[in-house]
Amino acid sequence: MARWLMLDVDGVVVNGRPGDGGSWATDIERDLGISPDALQSVFFAPHWDAIVTGRADLGDVLEACLPALSRSVTAADVIDYWFARDSAVDEAVLGDCDALRAGGTRIALATNQDHRRAAYLMDRLGLGRHVDAMVHSAALGARKPDRAFFDAAAVSVGADPGDLVLVDDTARNVDAAREAGWRAIHWTKGVRLARLVAG
Repeated sequence: MARWLMLDVDGVVVNGRPGDGGSWATDIERDLGISPDALQSVFFAPHWDAIVTGRADLGDVLEACLPALSRSVTAADVIDYWFARDSAVDEAVLGDCDALRAGGTRIALATNQDHRRAAYLMDRLGLGRHVDAMVHSAALGARKPDRAFFDAAAVSVGADPGDLVLVDDTARNVDAAREAGWRAIHWTKGVRLARLVAG
């Protein structure tokens, strides 16, 4: 068993909206009056890379973008709406995390996140109770699949690349982890984590 099991969050541990697994933004136009297309073009496309690598603050950027999206909601409204609806936790994965940790495996979340959602995931969603650490892109200054993410993540947990196993649902991230010297497994929803790692 590798010294550290590194789990992606979105698509592995968390799967969209509670209830149906859909995108958190599916009903945002109905609920907040914000067009998903406008949100993508005004906010995500030009600003997300800076936010998710820690070079800009989610709330500050969203506040600056809101006049072009809606005059009736605040940045806090959008963030609260987003985080609450992007929060369907896979309890089977967390159960396997608990069992693996009881057997001596150390587990970290290795994820592209801004600082605010990283804290929400660990504290409000309680993922911190099931893992030993989180390494997230905003803290590392690099995002998957960039090589810098994997190099910094290894340093962050104090492990050699060969002692790390990434489980991720994105093939590009799996390939990049392998190129960085990690073991990596492409995640398929519904597979038991403990069985996948044991194999």
